[in-house]
Amino acid sequence: MKNNLSFEMNEQGDNAGFAPRYHQVYLDLDVRIRSGSWAPGDPIPSEAELCKFYGVSRGTIQRAVRNLVEQGVLVRERGRATYVSTPKLEGSVLASYRESIDRPHDRGSSVIRCERVVANDTIQKIMKMKPGEEVYELERLRFIKGVPLSYQLSFLPADLVPKLENCNLESRHLHDLLWDDYKVAFLSAEEFLEPVKPDEYVAGLLNVTVDHPLFYVERISYLFDGRVGEFRRAHMRGDMYRFRIELR
Repeated sequence: MKNNLSFEMNEQGDNAGFAPRYHQVYLDLDVRIRSGSWAPGDPIPSEAELCKFYGVSRGTIQRAVRNLVEQGVLVRERGRATYVSTPKLEGSVLASYRESIDRPHDRGSSVIRCERVVANDTIQKIMKMKPGEEVYELERLRFIKGVPLSYQLSFLPADLVPKLENCNLESRHLHDLLWDDYKVAFLSAEEFLEPVKPDEYVAGLLNVTVDHPLFYVERISYLFDGRVGEFRRAHMRGDMYRFRIELR
């Protein structure tokens, strides 16, 4: 195998608190792949080579490799070798607000709907608005290299962005447009993240199945005067993106 690292199998297998052999192999292969032992697009060693290196059966290797394929770390092509997949896009949870906005998407979006409506009770509560106040509901599909990466539904106070429906959101980031056209900037944001599966509507837009893993992200963005300037609900494809959390 490509590198000088050794591997010692826990001979007690899955007894008395020790992980089963396939899981030990899975963990070791995962670390080697993520540390660059093989570059994206490179084939990993054959099953026979892996069996010899780890000293385990073919079934153990197949189970470990299958787990990595299911997680998107490896890609298996029928009748050919198993390859290292392209790494997921990555974003830091701890970053300056301006730098983290709308990245790593392609610039612009596909606008599904931009409509001015009276905020319902839930949106009023979240955005701390008064009854009867209006918001723009902005529904968009975002891409990376032309592939749909996220579905986003944003709520913005109508008095903050008058005539938003006339603005060009197809070729600009939303927050660039807010600053350039309305001189609106955000001071801070709260973000909530959880893993979910999509409903049929979102799955269709993202071109995935209803069993596909997604990140559901809620973001509340605050203006310098403390008001809520945007409430966003987003679904991001878990096979294409991961979040990095920095602790300081």
